[in-house]
Amino acid sequence: MLNHFDSHARQLRRRTLLAAALPLGVAGAAHAQAWPARPIRLVVAFGTGSGNDLIARELAEPMSRTLGQSVVVENRPGGGGSLGTDVVAKAAPDGYTIGLGTSSQLVMNPALYKTLPFDVDRDLRGIGLISRTPLLLAASMAMPATLREVIAQAQAQPGRLTYASAGQGSITHIVAESFARATQTRLLHVPYKGNGPALVDLSGGHVNLLFDGLLACVPLARQGKLRMLALSSDRRSAQAPELPTFAEAGLPGYEAFTWNSLFAPARTPPEIVARLNDALNQALALPSIAERLARSAAEPLGPSTPEQADAYARAQRERWVPFVRGLNIELS
Repeated sequence: MLNHFDSHARQLRRRTLLAAALPLGVAGAAHAQAWPARPIRLVVAFGTGSGNDLIARELAEPMSRTLGQSVVVENRPGGGGSLGTDVVAKAAPDGYTIGLGTSSQLVMNPALYKTLPFDVDRDLRGIGLISRTPLLLAASMAMPATLREVIAQAQAQPGRLTYASAGQGSITHIVAESFARATQTRLLHVPYKGNGPALVDLSGGHVNLLFDGLLACVPLARQGKLRMLALSSDRRSAQAPELPTFAEAGLPGYEAFTWNSLFAPARTPPEIVARLNDALNQALALPSIAERLARSAAEPLGPSTPEQADAYARAQRERWVPFVRGLNIELS
C-alpha cells in the first residue's frame, strides 16, 4: 500500500509540474514567433567601404526580406576589430544585435592581446559561416619565378630576403611567419601601415615578398609589376587560372586565408539563432551573393549550422593561437 500511495503521489506531482510549466512553454513559443518585432543591428568591426562592410551590406538586404524586419549595418571600428566584437558580446542576448565576425576578431585578437574585455568562447556563439578569402604569395620582379626557387634562395640566404606586411600582428605578418616556419627559412619582416603601401613597395622592388589577395595582385601581375607564386586554396582560381596552389607549387598543407561569419551574444535563444542562420543561408544561396563572393575571390563556407560555425572558429583558434603567441608579438 505504501508503494501504491508513493506512486500516486509522484504522478500527482508530475502532473502539477507539467501544468505549471505549460504557460511558460506557451509564452516562450509566442515570444519566438513574435521575433523579430523591430530592426536588427549588424555590427561590423571595421570601417565603411571595407571588404567586411561590403559583404555585410550585401547580406543585410536579403536577410531583411526573409526576417520581415530591417537588418541595419552599424560600423564600429577600432582596436583591430575588438571594439565591435565587444559591442556584440555585451549586447542583450535577444537577437537584435549580431556581428560580422572575421578571423582577425575571433582568432588573431585573442592570441595577440594580453587582455580583452570579452572571451570569444564564453561570450559569443556562431550563427553561420559566410566565406573565406585565400591569400597568395607575391614576389618582386627581381625574385625567381617559382615558389621552389624562392624557397631555395631563402634557405641559402638566411635573414636576407624581406617580406612586407600590413603591420605588426596583422594577418599578412602572421601567415608570412607561418610560411617561414613551414619552409625552414628565416625572413626579415618589414611592417607597413596597411597592405596598400606594402604592395606599392613590392611593385617597386623595395621588398621581396608579400602575402595579399587576388584582387590586389592580379592587375599588377598582368602589368608585369610583380610575380604571383602560389595561392592558398584547394583549387586554382578562375581569376588567375595560371596561378598554382601551394600544394601544386611544392608546399602541401600550407594555409593562408581570412574568413568571416555571423555571430551573436552567447545566451541568445537557440530558436532565434536558428532563424538568423536560416536567413543567412538563404542569402548565401542567392546567385547575386555567389557572384559577389566570386568577384572578391572569396570561397563560400556556407550553408552551415550554428554548431558548425562554432566548431570552425574553435578549430582555427586551436591551430593559430599557440603559434601566434609563440611569436611574442606584443600589442597593447
